[in-house]
Parts: sequence; structure tokens; C-alpha cells
Amino acid sequence: MLKKRAAKALPARKKKHVALNTKVQPRQRRAQATYDMILEVTGNLLEEVGVERLSTNLVCERAGLTPPALYRYFPNKYALLKELGAKLMKIQDDAVFAHQKTMDGVGDVAEETARNYRILKEVNAITRAFPGGGWVMRALRAVPTLSEVRIASREDVADRVYKRARKTFPKADRKDLRIGATLMVEVMYTATELIMDQPEMDADRVTAEISHMAARYLTSFGDGERKKSLA
Repeated sequence: MLKKRAAKALPARKKKHVALNTKVQPRQRRAQATYDMILEVTGNLLEEVGVERLSTNLVCERAGLTPPALYRYFPNKYALLKELGAKLMKIQDDAVFAHQKTMDGVGDVAEETARNYRILKEVNAITRAFPGGGWVMRALRAVPTLSEVRIASREDVADRVYKRARKTFPKADRKDLRIGATLMVEVMYTATELIMDQPEMDADRVTAEISHMAARYLTSFGDGERKKSLA
């Protein structure tokens, strides 16, 4: 009988590194205008062709730029998407933080519902006004290399929700509160995605429902019966 040859182990394939950072930041007004124009064109193209068909060549053609002019700042389309995502997340987060500055602790369900509603309504408006806003959010969710942008934003907002909840519910389990804050922010983020993905839905009703849902969940950390129901 022939001896079976031992199968050679195939070397593990190295993950291809994708450059995501901008090469240089514009310093002069003219360069900044070009930089901003590239991002705006990219966002508008996203609305037309989606993430898969988007390319730096398309961006150059639409922007009236040569490839070297674009590559001076962005090495590839994923770097463009990351920068768009970071800009959108910052504008959204700044709006949320401005609302949170007026909040001292967690209110009752009615108060929290009203707060959530005002915040989410503004975030939705920001996303609609941003070039390719809905598609930028889809890209941050769908492209693994871009997920860090969305996660960093979520954790920053969740940390502030957690600190506010700690003031009101000092006896609540800290790990539960931390997880709860993250879940609440993630659900509200998903509601904005839903509204962008399905414009035929009643956006105001979706906003109202998710605001009430998140308020009931957050205020439940002060409910003595909560632990019993989860036991």
C-alpha cells in the first residue's frame, strides 16, 4: 500500500491592509476648498451609485480633478468614506452633546421621551442634509474596515448617557448601566438608519416610538422590580 502523504499546511493568508487615513490635511484656503469639494462630490455620488460602484475615478471625473489631485489627500475610496463618516458622526455627536449639557440626571419616562425625541429629530435632519448621509451610515455599518468610526462615536455618546444615569441610579449595577447605555444609543442609531433606508415610513412616528422605547428602558434602571423580572 502506498503511504499517504501528509498534507502540507497552507500558509495563512495575510489580511490586505487598506489605508484609511488621509495623506495630508489642507493648510491653505484653496486646498481646503478642494478637499471639501471632493468630500461633497463623493457623498453625492454615493446617493447615485452606492458603495460598491463608487470609485476614485468617478469622483475625479465628477469633481473635474486629475487623479493625482485627489490622491494627494485620499489614497482610496475607503479613505474618502472614512472621512465622510467621521465628519457626519462629529456633527451628529455635537448636536447630541449640546442637548445633553442641559440634562442633569435621568428624568421620568415622559421627560426622557421628550428629550430623546428632540435629539433624534435633529440627528435625522442632520443626516438628511449631509451629502449622501444615508449611504454614509450604511457604509459605516457594512464595511468592516470603517466600523471603528461608528463604534467610537457610539461609545462616546454612550459614556455620557452612562454618567448621567449613574447620578440618578447610584445603586444600579455599573456593568448593567454601561451595557444599557450602549444598547440605548445603538438602538437610536439604528432608528436613524431605518428612516434613511425606508423613506416611505412615517419618520415622525418611528422617532416618537423609539424615543419612548429608549426612555422606558433607561428609566427602568431605577425600578426596584427590574431585577426581579430579569431573575
